[in-house]
Amino acid sequence: MEETQSSGTTAEEIDLLDLMKKIWARRIFVLKAAGIGAIAGLIIAFSIPKEYTTTVKMAPEGINATKGGGMADLAALAGFDLSSGSGNNVDGINLMLYPDVVNSTPFMVDLSQIPVQGKKMPATMSLYDYVDTQLSSPWWKYLLAVPGKIIGWISFAEKEEEANGINPYALTQQQSEVLKKQNERINISVDKKTGVITASATMQDPLVTAAVADSMVNKLQEYILTYRTEKAVRDLAFTRNLFDEAKQKYYDAQRKYAIAADANKHIAKQTAQVELDRLQNEQQLAFGVYNQLAQQLETAKIKVQEQTPCVTIIEPATIPVKKSNTSKAVILIAFVFLGACAGIGKILVKDLFLKKTTQA
Repeated sequence: MEETQSSGTTAEEIDLLDLMKKIWARRIFVLKAAGIGAIAGLIIAFSIPKEYTTTVKMAPEGINATKGGGMADLAALAGFDLSSGSGNNVDGINLMLYPDVVNSTPFMVDLSQIPVQGKKMPATMSLYDYVDTQLSSPWWKYLLAVPGKIIGWISFAEKEEEANGINPYALTQQQSEVLKKQNERINISVDKKTGVITASATMQDPLVTAAVADSMVNKLQEYILTYRTEKAVRDLAFTRNLFDEAKQKYYDAQRKYAIAADANKHIAKQTAQVELDRLQNEQQLAFGVYNQLAQQLETAKIKVQEQTPCVTIIEPATIPVKKSNTSKAVILIAFVFLGACAGIGKILVKDLFLKKTTQA
């Protein structure tokens, strides 16, 4: 039994050696297959346009869910109380929703209107026009897009005019395709542990790439600021209007009392004194409302500052020097390897399977 197993093992080893010898004997064929792979790799490598990526890292400050913090202490010194209602003061938008904000249609439309100018571009154009007219694709993508274009021609679809700009709530087919292409070149992610937001943009021009990444971060900062301070700003505007009205009423009451006091300065009539007391009471009442609203106005100003987030840019947008897509050397080596493997595979298949089929 042991002799049978040893003889089988020896036979397998001899078969492997034979296969290696056959591969070596047909090494010219393998080299030709590797050469064909090299040619294909060169065609593919030089057909892929250069891509550049810029990455920006930012850390937005979270809103304190406890009572007002240091700003509340500062307000307390001035006689204002920010503690009321601050227990429910939580972050209005979760960090994990920021990617959805960036990928939303209104944000993409707003971003598409920023001006960009690359190294080889004679004039400035919008990001929308750059994505639509300046980006190039490998030749095989154009071939794959031919059937869709033919179907579009056959369908005789009416072409919508874009003279009035881009309406994010009523995009045309062309606008949807351009914004989709733009969206595919923008990426944003959030680290759940640290809260760091990483935003990146990939374009075919380094200057455009840096401009898009920087604009994307700035617009996200504006969105965060607007979202987090929207209610506080509305409250401030409402309080300011009430304060202005109360201030005017107080000044009017003060002026009426002063006029009445001057007119009845040497008159001892009881009716005159009653009128003066009434005007004085109205003046004091108007002053009380005016004084209270003045305090509320200062409180509203402090709350706006308290709600204003501080976004720290950890890594700013810089113009990339090296391209970010796969290098031509790597593509060439990969296709040479695949060509050699294909040649060896053909030899093995022909020897193992076709030979057995012939013997059968």
